[in-house]
Amino acid sequence: MDKNELIASYFSKTLSKADKKVFDHLMDTDSEFADNVLFHKNLKKSIQKEEQEATKKILQDFEQEKSSSFNYKKIVAASIIVLIGLSCFWYLNTEKTNPDKLFTDNFTPYRNVVQPIVRGETDNDLKTKAFVAYESKKYNEAISYFNEVLASEPSNTILFYKANALLQVNKTNDAILIFQDNLKTQDAFQDKNLWYLSLAYLKNNNIEASKQTLSKLLSNHEFKKEEAKLLFKKLD
Repeated sequence: MDKNELIASYFSKTLSKADKKVFDHLMDTDSEFADNVLFHKNLKKSIQKEEQEATKKILQDFEQEKSSSFNYKKIVAASIIVLIGLSCFWYLNTEKTNPDKLFTDNFTPYRNVVQPIVRGETDNDLKTKAFVAYESKKYNEAISYFNEVLASEPSNTILFYKANALLQVNKTNDAILIFQDNLKTQDAFQDKNLWYLSLAYLKNNNIEASKQTLSKLLSNHEFKKEEAKLLFKKLD
């Protein structure tokens, strides 16, 4: 059982006695592992707190309705239906949503912020051609142009956009390799690489790797924070 599986089993309370010993040993000797466990605990508390606040707000609204001229029994009955509906909604979305659907729901190719395109103008510059194809959703064409750009001008940013295009044409493993390599270098796209890498893992049905990557994103960055928290909850 690897470290991610140990953490998942710990929170689902399914650790065997042998695995519990391994878990406890890692908590004592591996600071990165301990920090990861602590992060998961804090994230769960944060999500639970948000849910509690939402429930409290609903109940406060009910109390206000109680003192109004509406029929209180009808309101209570309606509230029960609403709460049951919310419970079913959270259950279906956290327990039964499949990785393919989660990927589709969350993935949008990152917008072009590198090479502004002025419609109607012609430009033979390779980078412009690449991003025109990218914005036009001609992803195979964009990948071809990105490769030409990269042959003469190595760039993590261009590689990032190429990886986005690769995800669109179902070359997920190639995209993962690019995102992973990009993360070895600190730059302005660090958080974007983490978000899209987590989605790429999801597309490959690697739930634990996706969660681990989301944890890193939530720990250190604000990019897609709310989306990342919700996605993490659905994968937990």
